[in-house]
Amino acid sequence: MNRMTIRVVPIESQWFEQKAQVQSRTWHELNQGHIPQEIVDAITPEFALKLTRNAAHNHNQVTLIALNDDQVIGFTELLRTPRPPIDRPGAAELASLYVLTDHHHNGIGRMLVEAGKRAIGNDRLVLWVMAFNTNAQGFYRHIGFHETGHTQTEDMGSELEMINYTPLKRSTRVTTSQVASRPAHPAITDALHAI
Repeated sequence: MNRMTIRVVPIESQWFEQKAQVQSRTWHELNQGHIPQEIVDAITPEFALKLTRNAAHNHNQVTLIALNDDQVIGFTELLRTPRPPIDRPGAAELASLYVLTDHHHNGIGRMLVEAGKRAIGNDRLVLWVMAFNTNAQGFYRHIGFHETGHTQTEDMGSELEMINYTPLKRSTRVTTSQVASRPAHPAITDALHAI
């Protein structure tokens, strides 16, 4: 039996291109048929590389990658200060988590989340999951996250419902006016501007 040796490390420039390839591939696999095709198509490896390079200069963001024999197979991006409408002092945001499909169910997603908590020094994470992504919802419940009961919609040509999760059983405070003004994930915002 061939056993994988997975390392989770902060991203460095030598892995930017591999991470961008994983980001583009997983974005397409996840969103194909669920969001407008022009937004799916906008996250090319080249565009994801631009996002990765820009994120390297964002002091609010931490990007970690999962490596198997020095090949990027997944990544997570965390924000030390969450985007609105999250109004929870001391919380951080798990902004994205992607693992190549071939490596699902091997504990890599959990490793990335746990390493992310350590990297930002905060285990009070909040996150948003697209309502159509039932696999991610099941994963987050499995590793101890709970729905807060709050949802919001993002306008991506068609409205997509997003579900809020936190590892704590207390609800995150969200007001109606804040929901309308929540910035989309940076990749989505940049993709919309590129179209």
